Amino acid sequence: MATKQHLFRLYGAGLACTLAGAWLTEVSGSFLPLALGASVTLMCTFQVVKSIRAKRAPRSGSRQD
Repeated sequence: MATKQHLFRLYGAGLACTLAGAWLTEVSGSFLPLALGASVTLMCTFQVVKSIRAKRAPRSGSRQD
């Protein structure tokens, strides 16, 4: 499993890509950098959410019906 520090860096890297994409959009006038930055952010956030869900998933042996 990933550590909290690794997840925080991954999420921060995704947000930094969005900010860099927004800046490049302002400079170039094209929306392509912003779209690429948002895509990277989505991929990074997916990994963070996947890791959090895996940690909070109930154990298969401890479930009582």
